[in-house]
Amino acid sequence: MVKILSGWSNKGGSTFAFINLTNELNKNGIDTTFYGPHNWHLDKCKSGLLDNTFTLNKEDTIIVHFLNLGVRPDVKRVILSCHEKNLFEVGDMKPFWDETVFINNKHRNYHERYTGPFNIIPNLRESLIKNKKSKEVIGVAGVVGSIDENKQTHISIQRALSDGNKKVYLFGNVTDTNYYNTQVKPLIDGDIVVEYGYISDKQKMYDMVSSAYLSSKSEVASLVKDECESTGTNFKGNYATNNDSEFLTNEEIINKWKNILKL
Repeated sequence: MVKILSGWSNKGGSTFAFINLTNELNKNGIDTTFYGPHNWHLDKCKSGLLDNTFTLNKEDTIIVHFLNLGVRPDVKRVILSCHEKNLFEVGDMKPFWDETVFINNKHRNYHERYTGPFNIIPNLRESLIKNKKSKEVIGVAGVVGSIDENKQTHISIQRALSDGNKKVYLFGNVTDTNYYNTQVKPLIDGDIVVEYGYISDKQKMYDMVSSAYLSSKSEVASLVKDECESTGTNFKGNYATNNDSEFLTNEEIINKWKNILKL
């Protein structure tokens, strides 16, 4: 059995990635469960809570994310899946894993102090399609992602307005209240700049806009960038989103996981 153990299972790019990975591995006949400390992921894939009732067996293969286990568990295989930069410095840890997975070459280069075995596997792509953009959405921009200091939501709003968009929707939850109150809220007028909130139906979200803005200080692998490509939405990123990415089909990505997991 494959068990994915994450120190974060609330809304976020890594959580979406592991939900998709869990579902895709199960579709391929590989019994996989995603465990995390938050409840948000529980109704989206085969899942459980990472609490004091959680156990590991010798025959388990585990994928570990955003957790420092300290010592290698007595299991068949341990893969460290890294989705972070400075929040999780791989090179500063005593390895408790057999191999590390990074998302792209730029991400791996950031963790250059880590000199152990590694592989590069991009995130799975969601099942999104390129619907024709209606006349109503031309000139409508979306700012996608959590509203916080790192995402620089206020900069995205300003860029979207400077580009002449007639409306700007904010799609995301507030994760930094002070930042929201001081930098973002003053820009929301309810007419041109509208706080739409988090929307789980991504196809619906991208069908509402003709462009999507992202102005993060730091990004490892932008899901928004991939989703824009899949939906035919004009992606307006910045220097932090210029990560190299090898296009692989979901089948090719799952085959890479099968190889590294030795399944």
